[in-house]
Amino acid sequence: PSLVDYFPQAAGDGLKIVWEHAVNSRQRLGMALRGPGMVLEGDVSMGASGRYPVPVMAHSPIAAGFGGSGGNGDLTLDEWLHELALCGMPKGLKLDFKSTEVVEPACRILARYIDKLQGPVVLNADVLPGPDCAAVPPVDAWTFLTLCRTRFPRSIISLGWTTQEGSCLKMGYTREMVESMGALVREYNLGQPVSFPVWLPLARRSLGDLQRLLAQVPRSSLTVFARRGEPWAAALPDLAALRSAFSPSLVYYDLPHDLLQAFLPLC
Repeated sequence: PSLVDYFPQAAGDGLKIVWEHAVNSRQRLGMALRGPGMVLEGDVSMGASGRYPVPVMAHSPIAAGFGGSGGNGDLTLDEWLHELALCGMPKGLKLDFKSTEVVEPACRILARYIDKLQGPVVLNADVLPGPDCAAVPPVDAWTFLTLCRTRFPRSIISLGWTTQEGSCLKMGYTREMVESMGALVREYNLGQPVSFPVWLPLARRSLGDLQRLLAQVPRSSLTVFARRGEPWAAALPDLAALRSAFSPSLVYYDLPHDLLQAFLPLC
């Protein structure tokens, strides 16, 4: 089933699914488990400290030092999944694998918990280079898709393009980038639902090609994301354009809460 199918309260509208973004610390996890969020998103990196590095919840290995209280890297993936399995609620999860090296050990840990989780499981990696992102290496597609497809056949696969601050926003996702993504899905013959995470300012400039991508890939969707601090003046018109270009069931909105609250009255 697709993500909206897991949550009948969404009534087939991806905008009604509430996300908790960057749940990468004990403090954030505790708040998210008690809050209204329906899908908890966390970043998985290899721990940078310790004799035997393990997958931890952090946006990058640099942040994964286990140094602070309540900060990035104070929580291993094992601990994160343990708390989610114990919560007794059908919370969904999205794991964002930040490097190729973390995929296999993280999948081993997830396999121990997968039958204890009550909500949907979304597995994400940026497997293709995005606009102006030569310095950001993508996760190896073969490693990610081979492990996730075979070990977690009921999961939702999320395939993205790399992004970085300072990317050329006028460029958008090119037709070549979008066609490469469609070819990748066909190459691996994915039977699971697939979602394509897209950065809002780039997606706005690529609506036609993204529409073709969803038409070519069965059971596919978009997950639009925005970064904290991005100006609303540009974000709100971009969101409105995206909302009108796709069926409500085909787009999910992983947005900062303040931006989402500003957008909802406009729908």
